[in-house]
Amino acid sequence: MWAQTTSSSPYSTTGIGEEGALPEAQYGGMGNISGISFDSTLINTYNPSSYSQLSFGQPLFSVGVSSKFSTYTTSAGSFQGKTTGISNITMAIPMGKFFGIALGLKPFTRKGYDLSQRSYAYDDSTTFSYKGYGSTNLLFVGLAYSIIKNDRSNLSLGFNVGYLFGSVTNERRSVFDANSPAGGVDQTTYRLKSVHYSFGASYQRFLDVDKRKQLFLSAVYTPKISINAFRDYALYYATDVNNQLSYVDTATYVDNNKGKIVFPSKQTFGAGYAFSPDTKLSNKQKFQLGVFAEVDLMQWKSYDEKFDAHTTSVTFTNTFVSKIGLQYIPSIDFTKKSKGAKYFTKVKYRIGGEYGLLPNSMNGRQLKTAVATIGFGFPFLSQKTNSSLNVSFQYGSTGTGNAADLKERFYSINFGIIIAPSSYEKWFKKYKLD
Repeated sequence: MWAQTTSSSPYSTTGIGEEGALPEAQYGGMGNISGISFDSTLINTYNPSSYSQLSFGQPLFSVGVSSKFSTYTTSAGSFQGKTTGISNITMAIPMGKFFGIALGLKPFTRKGYDLSQRSYAYDDSTTFSYKGYGSTNLLFVGLAYSIIKNDRSNLSLGFNVGYLFGSVTNERRSVFDANSPAGGVDQTTYRLKSVHYSFGASYQRFLDVDKRKQLFLSAVYTPKISINAFRDYALYYATDVNNQLSYVDTATYVDNNKGKIVFPSKQTFGAGYAFSPDTKLSNKQKFQLGVFAEVDLMQWKSYDEKFDAHTTSVTFTNTFVSKIGLQYIPSIDFTKKSKGAKYFTKVKYRIGGEYGLLPNSMNGRQLKTAVATIGFGFPFLSQKTNSSLNVSFQYGSTGTGNAADLKERFYSINFGIIIAPSSYEKWFKKYKLD
């Protein structure tokens, strides 16, 4: 099983953790826009229709790593959190003019927190410690087909189907301080395995004969799924709650309680517009500016846990997240007059933002998140390849807006490398003559 610590957030205490993969560098600089397919040199695993829009003869391999650093503030003080993990491992292959496939592995949900609370009763005090850990992951394969593909338009449909697996654990420890470190330990583990699928559509069209103006539209739908799950519950007495070998007395133990976790559906809609100037009558470099917008809707109220002799108390709220991003490329002109252009005119400069509502609530108030992003795509030009190094930075906050509630301020650094064969190599070449 592929396991990594992909969360350090108190907001991951409920359900099976925070939904979604860690930010991918190539999209993390544009407000985390992920549904729009706007670049044939990038792998977009969230919208599977993008696989048929890759450059022909240019298979792509992508791997990403993200780190997030958080400061959580309450009325009682503040504490730090840190997360580092793999955001994706993916390979995409264009198959002829109209088809494309992809396969990969990425996180699905993440749980990670470590909290404590002390309460006083008469002459004694009790310390409660809460800890969560684990993740679920998605191993998937996808297929896309362009039902319309010509010099002006591209309409593509695609789907991903995958295997969802992993486990997450919630643990509570209680200790009478006079008897420390002896106390009670309460553990609940969910082990998940199920089929997962999603569908995507994307449309691109040049609005003029010179192909200087381009329109992008996209939609992604992930249906509600019933995840096959097992729930393990145990209540122990331990002579040392910090040492699992000292869990000597089992008060309650329920193993392999089979059930279902109903995970909500999600819809994403996106649109974009890219523009390049007319440079036929001048020696100026031909730049490209693209602006993109996206909304995510998720029906979290349908989340449910169904196990024998277990009633769920998890309540979520439906979410709405809006995103906006811009990408600027100083030079996209590969004619002779631009051969002497400096390297940084080929770099892709990205900026964006994200704002929305999260499924969790605190003291009856729904959490909100706001993120500002910036990123860069550094191409590898020396070998005439679509390979690139992508870097993005994010700064944001999460909270209810009430000073009495827990608030998070964070920044993240995301790296991603995309490897493609150069024009000199013989990967996936189709020869017309022997």
